[in-house]
Amino acid sequence: MKKNDELNKRSQRLHLRLSSPKKVELKKLATELGVTMTEVIERKIGDMPLVDNKLKKEQFASVYALCKEINYIGKNINQLTIAIRQIRSDKKIEDGEFSMLVHELEKYNEKRNEISELLGKNLF
Repeated sequence: MKKNDELNKRSQRLHLRLSSPKKVELKKLATELGVTMTEVIERKIGDMPLVDNKLKKEQFASVYALCKEINYIGKNINQLTIAIRQIRSDKKIEDGEFSMLVHELEKYNEKRNEISELLGKNLF
């Protein structure tokens, strides 16, 4: 174990007396933020900001669902692209129609990249 890990390991107990309303308030705050009461106390003592873990978890779940959906759409587009190329090589689709499909795929890729940039800037 590294020296810093040993120093930061929670091995010490502190017995603390609080009024019932303060304890309820502390417990409520910890629950709202999705953290432990210990973390709330440590952050308040260290004058550090309290982080809303629930919000982070919700954001991560939303991003994960969005990425999963985009992945499914991407798989469908890949299958569609293969089918369109086969149809085009068999001369069953006109060049104008093929160009329209390529244009739609380009628009999709632009939007996908735009979403990716927004997520990268706002979440990571």
